[in-house]
Amino acid sequence: MIRGLIRALLLLLFLPATALAQGMPQPLSDTVSDFADVLTPQQEITLSDTLQKARDETGVHIALVVLDFRAKYGGSGQSIETYAKNLFNAWGIGDKTRHDGILILVAQGDREMRIALGAGFDAVYDGLAQRVIDREMLPAFRDNRYAEGIQTGTQAVIDRLARPFASRNPPKVERDYTGLLSALPFVLFFGVFAAAVLRRQIGDVATRFRACPTCGRKTLRRDRVVDTAANTTQAGRGTQTTRCSECDYSRRDSYEIPRITKSSSGSSGGFGGGRSSGGGASGRW
Repeated sequence: MIRGLIRALLLLLFLPATALAQGMPQPLSDTVSDFADVLTPQQEITLSDTLQKARDETGVHIALVVLDFRAKYGGSGQSIETYAKNLFNAWGIGDKTRHDGILILVAQGDREMRIALGAGFDAVYDGLAQRVIDREMLPAFRDNRYAEGIQTGTQAVIDRLARPFASRNPPKVERDYTGLLSALPFVLFFGVFAAAVLRRQIGDVATRFRACPTCGRKTLRRDRVVDTAANTTQAGRGTQTTRCSECDYSRRDSYEIPRITKSSSGSSGGFGGGRSSGGGASGRW
């Protein structure tokens, strides 16, 4: 009798944990998994095609997941940040050597979302992901325009996260990064140990402190444009332009963007075993 009661109590204690482990959803596809039926079938097809084309171009695997309430899918008691990381790692989004996957998770009923980034993304991408959420997705979500926000935000993730990551050329930090100039001495100090991309970024900032060869004023600015994105078969090309805001001085130089190294998992489809260490950004509305 007593043993039976003990077994029943133990079963009740361990049942929630078991249910939680079993509640993690299985992907509906390696691109779009809309468990909440927020998107129409045509919208799903369009988004899936967009994500696959971006993956073929950049090698970066982006998975979009839409839920109503994450508690229904193994997320009871978890924050959106913890759940997104767990889901990311359970599915293995991204390449297992580059850890370059991106998860766009929208929990409509919870009114929360998360862009979870693979462990291969530098911390600068957390801020870029936050901008995508704040500027492209949350305004639409607050007006209940979920499909529009998801479509616009997904394209922004491709343009502002996946393509710069693949080209090894992250966008310059925008003006609302107010601490950039104060951090410049530290960046310059450690720059000697940085990779080629980081050295180019430091050069962009340092250009502003150089005298213009024409007028002699320290009013130079440098911008970069990716002309041809790198992919797994060939290197890309970009154009670097240095201009003076006080005179007509302008200089254009081209530079090479390294070819994306293709691992054994490739980028044709499926999940590659990527891992997230918790980087990314969140939004609530």
